[in-house]
Amino acid sequence: MTAKPTRPRIVLTADWWWPNLVGGAEHSARDIALALADAAEVTVVIPAASSHRYPDGPLRVVAAGRRFARAHHPGSRVSRVVELLTTWLNPRSGAAMRREIRAVDPDLVVVTNTARTGPWLLRFLKRRRYRTVRVYHDLSDTCWLRSRRRNGRNCHTPCPPCGAKAAIMASVTPTGTRSVCVSHFVREDLLARGLTRPERTSVGYPALNPPDPARGIRRNRPRPERTTLGYVGRLAPVKGIEHAIDVASRFAETSRHPVTLLLAGNGDPRYVEELRTRPVHDRLRVDVRGWLPIEEFCARVDVALVPSTWLEPFGRVAVEVGMRGVPALVSPQGGLPEAAALSGTPYAFADFTDPPGAAATLADLLATSTPATTSSGAPPTTSPADAPLTPDRPPSLAQAATRAACAALATGGDIPRSTSSQGARP
Repeated sequence: MTAKPTRPRIVLTADWWWPNLVGGAEHSARDIALALADAAEVTVVIPAASSHRYPDGPLRVVAAGRRFARAHHPGSRVSRVVELLTTWLNPRSGAAMRREIRAVDPDLVVVTNTARTGPWLLRFLKRRRYRTVRVYHDLSDTCWLRSRRRNGRNCHTPCPPCGAKAAIMASVTPTGTRSVCVSHFVREDLLARGLTRPERTSVGYPALNPPDPARGIRRNRPRPERTTLGYVGRLAPVKGIEHAIDVASRFAETSRHPVTLLLAGNGDPRYVEELRTRPVHDRLRVDVRGWLPIEEFCARVDVALVPSTWLEPFGRVAVEVGMRGVPALVSPQGGLPEAAALSGTPYAFADFTDPPGAAATLADLLATSTPATTSSGAPPTTSPADAPLTPDRPPSLAQAATRAACAALATGGDIPRSTSSQGARP
């Protein structure tokens, strides 16, 4: 009898995992893990305040305890600073994660976010010569603040301290690593910083799977007597939500109908309260609902607002609402123009820090049924149409990561997994 082929063993590392999902990056990492699980045994290893194990569908999740780890993402400023310092200054901070990876003895390691592992995880993988795929959800390898935004301004070029971080992360990246980026914007920036190599770096877009038609998503819904604008996602200052409220207020001032701004998401309670109490025009009602499923959100709103002020790596929300027939007013920051171009729905670009101009663009967007390719604010500088690696049908992030994993497994790393621990430094 022919022996049944053994499924490869893959470890995927992340900062957070279900049920403690934080945002689009964590959802994308889970999509990748589930896609890999179709043909491999996948173990997810994450840092945590305490050690425990649990299943997530076909995935085995291992939370590896470490000192000074936050139990939940928001945390306090003090807990964030302490976690950052201990992550970077103490090589032993990720010892439990490394032990768990060695116990699995994987054929391949897929590394997603590294904010809670610092350089030590990658250095470990490099020294033990594991085959590695990196998935870059953002530019955090090039910025201590992760957002490439400081004192209210975006840093298009990293400052010297952040440049040093990028150099460290590049130096510990395992030889032969294959990289997958969430946008051409991220890819080009990482190439410029020496973090990736062009021949080993691909692009895959999050949230490109079509919505389920059985869910009854309303498309081209009739205009009601009340216009409903909406924001969905993490409630945080870098997301530009205050500016969205100001734009909605200015729009309500000139609208013939009452206006509702639906804010669907979670964030720091103090910040959420600031949003609730921000002064607005009498005809605007701000409705803070907490987290909503994307289908329910899209069924409620006439236009989605994507007001990010930072260099957004991609903009998963723009694609998710677009696939459900909801037009979007988008800030032209970072990878958001790529996301808007992929959305398949009318969209317009606007500078949300200019409420009168953005409100006028919003009114035009509501009045038209054709996609807007230019409007107030900067047009996209890189789009899927002219980017060299984008095929006619661009791959999703999960598809691109799966292809990178297959290529890594086919070509191998420096040495096979079965001998990966021989001659390696601890």
